[in-house]
Amino acid sequence: MAVCDKCGREVALPFRCSYCGGNYCTDHRLPENHDCQGKRETEKIETPTQPVADKGQEQPQFQFRYDFYTLKPPEKRRRPRLPYPAASLTLLILIISVFVIQLVAQFILNSGYYRPGDHGTFLYYLAASGATVVSRPWTLITSIFIHGGFLHLLFNCLVLLSFGPVLEIRIGGKRFLGLFFCSGILAATGQLLFTAPEAILLGASGAILGVLGALTVLAPRLPVLLFFIIPLRLWMATLGFGILSILLVVFEVGGSVANVAHLVGLVAGLLYGYKLKREEREKQSLLFRRFLGPIFEP
Repeated sequence: MAVCDKCGREVALPFRCSYCGGNYCTDHRLPENHDCQGKRETEKIETPTQPVADKGQEQPQFQFRYDFYTLKPPEKRRRPRLPYPAASLTLLILIISVFVIQLVAQFILNSGYYRPGDHGTFLYYLAASGATVVSRPWTLITSIFIHGGFLHLLFNCLVLLSFGPVLEIRIGGKRFLGLFFCSGILAATGQLLFTAPEAILLGASGAILGVLGALTVLAPRLPVLLFFIIPLRLWMATLGFGILSILLVVFEVGGSVANVAHLVGLVAGLLYGYKLKREEREKQSLLFRRFLGPIFEP
């Protein structure tokens, strides 16, 4: 006979407690009737102690874990930047700003703005001339931004805005600026060799035609509108302008127009365009030999 661990009564079929393992009678078989110690221990729940943050301290926030392998929050992906023709637009703004300065200087200085032969007037410090280019070499660059009138400015700005961004996106801003200024300097130097020493040279036509020549080599089939009406390919418009410039230089037509500068700038752009075209072909052939060459090798 078994004995109840609570009251000591003999029990034929005792009840065994699953918590503490003791034997109990019918009256004390429930854990609460025999003050079961085993159940009390299992009912103890361990609560983690979390440090209380100060009022001024920022509470940590929960971050959702996207990366299953590293269990780290994913880094923000940066969107690829689209090419932006910053150099072309900057040149355009500078050309317009310098023209506004010209108008203000002409209004303030009056006769001191420009007098032919008087090297102390305003334009001789910015525009290139055969008599002052040695003592003022910076005029080979500043003369690119000087224009003789509104129509002259408007034509150059339209051409630069039409073809400058297209070429800059293709070759990059540094190469574009190098081509622009080199073409402008060469065009001005070539024109000064055929111009009277006291005559001044104005305008960005030589530099812009250098841009046009390089783009013609790289994208000859680019569609353009001649006089905003006639649809042509770019190579056709460039060829026509080149032939016209040669005729004007040979027959010395258009005394106030710098035809030599136009022709020199266009030739400089064409030569640089051929150089860029050759570099592109060399890169393509190098990639072909590196990735596809082993496939075709015997």
